[in-house]
Amino acid sequence: MSENNIIVTTTPPEDAPPGASTTAETFVTIIADPPWGNSGQKGKYGAISHYDLMSIDRIAAMPVCDLAADNAHLYLWCYPAVRRIAEEVMEAWGFRFVDEFIWGKDQMGLGQYFRHAHETLLLGVKGSLPVTFRGQRSFAMLPRQAHSHKPEEVHVMVQRMSPGPYLELFARRPFPGFKVWGNEVDSDVSIPGYPVPSDPTTPSEVPHA
Repeated sequence: MSENNIIVTTTPPEDAPPGASTTAETFVTIIADPPWGNSGQKGKYGAISHYDLMSIDRIAAMPVCDLAADNAHLYLWCYPAVRRIAEEVMEAWGFRFVDEFIWGKDQMGLGQYFRHAHETLLLGVKGSLPVTFRGQRSFAMLPRQAHSHKPEEVHVMVQRMSPGPYLELFARRPFPGFKVWGNEVDSDVSIPGYPVPSDPTTPSEVPHA
């Protein structure tokens, strides 16, 4: 276990020291969509105009490994500018990169070289855990919605590919079968040092995608 263990509770006890774990609940499958704080997102057309960003170091320091079961899957959203960094964050969280899924969009986006029309969902494994469905293609054209709103079809794909229990980090909305953590949801998980509005005793300091 790392020094920053997880508190998985809706009401953290007042006498619990920072980083102390009050439950053994872990998750076999985790989806994460961090608000990557790279320089390209800080300009006029960047994500910072939609939500606060989080530094790469702070994202990497999150104790996600402690949220995960010994054998677990991590689905980590990224885009071309942070593709390599995302693999490093995945490793910092205790997972090894094994594959990727591409979400193709029907509208051209930004980019200094290519105009990007896709986002990437990295798949990482902690321990040993095969997928439960071996017929999933690695690419799909799916509709765009609001900024940073990921397709609900991906949640269904994840449930088909990986066993539960399920957790989504930086969630923007609830989804059936998933516990959630983030600024825009009533979080089921509390992470010391990463407060969100639904924590009963701590004001929000954590941005999310």
